[in-house]
Amino acid sequence: MQVDKVDRISRQDFNERFVKPRRPVILTGLIDAWPAARTWSLDWFREHHGARMVERRGAVGSVTLAQHIEETIASTPERPAPYLRNINIQTDWPELMADVLPRIHITAPDWLSSPMLPKGWPRKAKYLNQLFISGAGTTIPLHYDEWMMHAFITNVVGRKEFSLFPPEDGDKLYPSAEYDLVSEVPNPYRVDPVRYPLFQQARRTSVVLEAGESVFLPCGWWHTTQTLEPCISVSSNFVNQHNWTSFRQEMVRVRRQGGQSAWKNKALNAYLTGLGGLMQAERVLAPGVLNPDV
Repeated sequence: MQVDKVDRISRQDFNERFVKPRRPVILTGLIDAWPAARTWSLDWFREHHGARMVERRGAVGSVTLAQHIEETIASTPERPAPYLRNINIQTDWPELMADVLPRIHITAPDWLSSPMLPKGWPRKAKYLNQLFISGAGTTIPLHYDEWMMHAFITNVVGRKEFSLFPPEDGDKLYPSAEYDLVSEVPNPYRVDPVRYPLFQQARRTSVVLEAGESVFLPCGWWHTTQTLEPCISVSSNFVNQHNWTSFRQEMVRVRRQGGQSAWKNKALNAYLTGLGGLMQAERVLAPGVLNPDV
């Protein structure tokens, strides 16, 4: 499948062309107003936040951000550096929030922002912006984002390759028995055809995300990435009227798998069904009410 590249799309066009049919797309011109687009670099982070202690995937213990940046610069496909990932900007690094505003307008309204979602459930503060810093050769496990949320990923600095697989090919990607939204294939870029024969039948689409570009990954789309050169990226998740039903069903399914009682699942399903109808009515009667900052 070809992934289009579109410049400065309107929210209406984005929803009609990509969100409703759940088609990935690369988007440009959406972070031009971000201070991060003008100031962020590996040197900038080293100068302003180099003493900060961070923990990384693939490494034990903490290091300074300055040390991580040195390893990121030296990273190669043969010896990739550990991955600094999923840093919650809102709660863990709030001084960076001003650098990634204004919010990308086409991701609104985000129903995760609703105060009617119970405390502890997916909320705006948890999923609005997460920071990633990776070096050449760094990869991530093949997966789709939890709770059937849409994903939106922006490269502020550097280049990263995305490999995408449609939801209907998930059975060919060997979902893990322990965590079925993650593939058990150790490295999706070097797959053993004897051990994983069905993987070769899955439809892979690869795209390169350049600095200043964003990629929209619809809910349920499997994806993995390989960093081509040192990258600084920001990701977010959102839910709206077009994937609320999938979100609701996934919340119920996950809790059923976790052993939640049948009556609690029925109550959860009923609550989320009613809440979706209420938020849809609010969206029609008072557009933007769930996102007063947009």
